[in-house]
Amino acid sequence: MRLHIPVSSSWSGESLNSGESTSSSGYSLRGIFGLIGAGYTSSTLKYTSSSGSSSKYTSNAIDLSVTPIDLLTVGYGMVMSGDIVFDCCPNAELDSASGSTMFFNLNFGLGPVDLLLGYRTWDAKHKVKYSNGGTGEAGLKYSEIGAGVGFGF
Repeated sequence: MRLHIPVSSSWSGESLNSGESTSSSGYSLRGIFGLIGAGYTSSTLKYTSSSGSSSKYTSNAIDLSVTPIDLLTVGYGMVMSGDIVFDCCPNAELDSASGSTMFFNLNFGLGPVDLLLGYRTWDAKHKVKYSNGGTGEAGLKYSEIGAGVGFGF
């Protein structure tokens, strides 16, 4: 069983304007059975505009992984659901979330405990609907560097 959290993120979508910033938080939980693993990952990207208002986009993914050697795990996942929170527009709600995520982890075994260092990319799309009937779409392209711990049973 492995638990992973992002410690750093980097926006890779369209250029941000001066004063705009992004950050991410979340977790990944994975079970490894021999060479094959299955996991659930939730990541929340926070976008802050130059005026200080913020938006949070949560992407939830189910993924599969392979551990071809003890040191390396690679995987791919599909975004299955999500959420949005806008400071400026409390009447907005998520219509759908889709996309993908890819990752690799380096696993450093110390007896029954593994220390993990990983890199994950997100390419998610959130469709938004507003109470006035309007719609919008956000393309979220970012990467995360994460750290974690694994326990063998």
